[in-house]
Amino acid sequence: MSHSATKVRRTVAALALFAAAAALTGCGGSSSPATGAAPNADRAAAAEGVSPDVNLDQCGKPTRTVKHDLGTTTVTGNPTKVVALEYSFVDALVAVGMSPVGVADDDQPKRIIPALREKVGPYKSVGLRATPNIQVITALKPDLIVADSGRHKAIYAQLSKIAPTIAYASLNGNYQQVLDSEMSTAIALNKCDEMKTRLAEHAKTMADLKAVAPADESRKALFVRASDKGFTGFPPKAYTPGVLAVIGIKSPLPDESGDASVSLTLETLVATKPDVMFIAPNDGPTLRDTWAKSPLWKEIPAVKNNASYDVDPNEWSRSRGLIASEVVAKEAVKLLYGK
Repeated sequence: MSHSATKVRRTVAALALFAAAAALTGCGGSSSPATGAAPNADRAAAAEGVSPDVNLDQCGKPTRTVKHDLGTTTVTGNPTKVVALEYSFVDALVAVGMSPVGVADDDQPKRIIPALREKVGPYKSVGLRATPNIQVITALKPDLIVADSGRHKAIYAQLSKIAPTIAYASLNGNYQQVLDSEMSTAIALNKCDEMKTRLAEHAKTMADLKAVAPADESRKALFVRASDKGFTGFPPKAYTPGVLAVIGIKSPLPDESGDASVSLTLETLVATKPDVMFIAPNDGPTLRDTWAKSPLWKEIPAVKNNASYDVDPNEWSRSRGLIASEVVAKEAVKLLYGK
């Protein structure tokens, strides 16, 4: 392996050591829609995918052969008109000083979190992340498309006819996979050095936040999405628990199911005994409001000890990416330690 490859992998590995549980990826499990998840979301955690290591030797080449979860794509020159079909890929562009021409933003531009939005220029919405509008993407005449390898597998061939398309796990990818996808995206963009610098900055930011947590921190924090019909928990292999693990906060859920999310009943939640809960509620009444009327709710340690916090679902769940993970980690540290 080259010196450049070793350096990048050390940067990524430094984060992986903090979040070993998050770096594990599952393959099996249920494929039924997750309660409260986006339309067509598959609950199974993403497969391991392609490490950016295999692409590092392409850095700086005028024509780059980029391996990704759905195949191999040739990218020539320096793409400038890029369509991002997940928020984490918008993050990848911003990380190297670029902005997308098109974004699958669910027709809700406010879902792009403030910390990212201020760095994103004008763009055209290409519709829903689950079912992006092929005609609108075509009209933009992009020179690169970055897609989700799970969500967009069925339309990958169509996308590839429009422009070179690379695909990585975002929706059900874990924290490490998000870091890996950002590096591989940068290679496709011919922005290797910029991403190496940004990943190094990210590693330092997360290490500094981890240093804030007491060395003897033993509380376990459950991250959940609350909707009107469901209370969805995320096990260690999911993205957000992986971010929390980096700063020393573990999940109380088991990690052997192979699922990126699990539907919780009130009884299961009580049995899980989370010391802390970070709850990302949908707008309007949620199942949590009903459960809060039950005596069982008050038996949950996080509720009993006043350690249940509402957080923004856009920042904590939908966005993902380097900026989003830093936002999540900083807010967790502030809520838990007042710093």
